[in-house]
Amino acid sequence: MRTLITGITLSLLATTALAEEAPPSFGGDLLTRPKLTGDWGGVRDDLASHGVTLDLDATQVTQHVADGGFEGRLFNRLFPEKHETEGSAMFNMLLKLDTGKAGLWPGGFLTVRGEGRVGDSVDPRAGALMPVNGDAILPTVPGHGGQDVLALTELTYAQFFSPQFGLVAGLLNMAEGDSNELAGSLRSRSKFLNTAFRLSPVFIGAAPVVALGAMAVFIPNDDILGTAGFLNSEESAGFNPFEEDAGTSFATEWKFKHQLAGLPGKQTFGFIYAFDRDRIDLGADPRLHVISLATTGSPVVTGDESWTLYYNAHQYLHGDEKGGFGLFVRAGVSDGHPSPIKWNTAFGLGGRGVGSSRPDDTWGIGGFAVGASNEPVLNTFQIHDETGFEAWYNVALAPWLHVTGDVQYVDSAIQRADSAWVVGARTEINF
Repeated sequence: MRTLITGITLSLLATTALAEEAPPSFGGDLLTRPKLTGDWGGVRDDLASHGVTLDLDATQVTQHVADGGFEGRLFNRLFPEKHETEGSAMFNMLLKLDTGKAGLWPGGFLTVRGEGRVGDSVDPRAGALMPVNGDAILPTVPGHGGQDVLALTELTYAQFFSPQFGLVAGLLNMAEGDSNELAGSLRSRSKFLNTAFRLSPVFIGAAPVVALGAMAVFIPNDDILGTAGFLNSEESAGFNPFEEDAGTSFATEWKFKHQLAGLPGKQTFGFIYAFDRDRIDLGADPRLHVISLATTGSPVVTGDESWTLYYNAHQYLHGDEKGGFGLFVRAGVSDGHPSPIKWNTAFGLGGRGVGSSRPDDTWGIGGFAVGASNEPVLNTFQIHDETGFEAWYNVALAPWLHVTGDVQYVDSAIQRADSAWVVGARTEINF
């Protein structure tokens, strides 16, 4: 699949910046500063006050397939370099310019992002339909799954004409789409590792992570955020985006904040419709590691239209995002053509803080299920439904340093793969 997600919260960063009066300081001692490298002798704070911020973060994940998964002579012949234990590292470089703070004009935001990936993951060895290491997916360069890559993945300009309305255009990055405060998003590097919790996988086949496009942003009030627009349907990360323009996707997403018994929550509704496409290669997308499909080597001819509906929500049962815990749920359904996922659901419990001694630690636990579509190629290789479970605990050693312990159980959709137990550790550093 050369296509995937959107949830269109790409403008949240811009709208957040729009509301900020002054940036926080990057200073402080080693254990309290927000970034490892501090304020650069005051230069970083000065740049931020003039609208320029530069961020670099790195994430390293090591996982081990403790039991089950995909193995045997066929696997060893196809993937002789894949082992039960693998490690990968991901890098994210982000440059932002606020034209108002820079003294140019109000309401303008330029964003440039580059992403890289080195090493490998245990996804093929785990034998799951949904990648057990969602961090190793980005950047989603088609045809380069499991390879070292470096790509420009965002180059956008956003202009807000009022606090209620703005436009965003350029090379859009949708990795923060379908985000959930307790479950995370495809970009989040501090919550669940399994991709099934981080987004609705029914997006696959409907819209890309990176592509040229334009979006309108609507903010009627503090409790509602809506986005709608068009983008190319073909994944562009790592390629010339003007040459990767097969098909068009319309996407809209609306987020509604609410209070229940005085406790905060949020609901998200989204819809995607893709058209003018006529061919999808189910084995080429690095976001899915369906071993049997990847070995066919032939593209699958599908229809030129597809649609997706999705929903996610969270509700705090105690406290809020600064300290508390709550429930989350996400669900999605698609036409299953060309997406290999017909429906999905995930649910669980997550929170921030464990007693007064660990106020900044975060944690989560949940289960998921995905239903395979009726595509003939999936039936041929007996791809069925998949279920799984995951629990994780993130230790905040410093504001810029987090370490997560993680355990997963997956009852694979792939017939030849045994149910797998996967354990892992993730380290995230923000420079």
